[in-house]
Amino acid sequence: MTKQKTTATSRLKTSGLHDRPASVFPRGFLLRQFLRSVSLASLVFFCGCQTSTQSLFTATGPGWHVQQGQALWRPQRGLPEFGGDLVLASDGAGRCLIQFDKTPMAILSAQTTSNCWLIKFPQRQMSFSGHGPGPARFSWLYLPAALAGNPLPKALQFESNADGGWRLENSRTGETLEGFLSP
Repeated sequence: MTKQKTTATSRLKTSGLHDRPASVFPRGFLLRQFLRSVSLASLVFFCGCQTSTQSLFTATGPGWHVQQGQALWRPQRGLPEFGGDLVLASDGAGRCLIQFDKTPMAILSAQTTSNCWLIKFPQRQMSFSGHGPGPARFSWLYLPAALAGNPLPKALQFESNADGGWRLENSRTGETLEGFLSP
């Protein structure tokens, strides 16, 4: 039977062997906690700083068609429109670069290839990227396809005006892009 010793300050259980105090924690508990802490710290240290995708490609060299113009962007229903300068660069391989700026700040930049996409919002320090066609919630990713007359996701509607202007709208979110580009 296990004896119990009582002291003036606390009550300790003893293990019965040479009257040594038994641990308050189960055997190996502190070692497991230490190893978990070291593992977590290592995970945070080695994986916590991930370099974000800076760019899918560099839009330089021959074969690029660059258009410039103006655009109005309403990010979603109920929000105000932003007006700014629009640059659209594309090449024969299906790569496109879109930049929408309001001098002196960049509002967004987007890049698409035949199988990847990237969109960045520098003011919010946010970027999103992926493989395959981009999500319809980012209408900017579909602007080059809309201008080329290619099919769009169901939520997106595109209209061309006789004066060379265009309008791209996402019926789900209320996002709209209106503008014109030089030929």
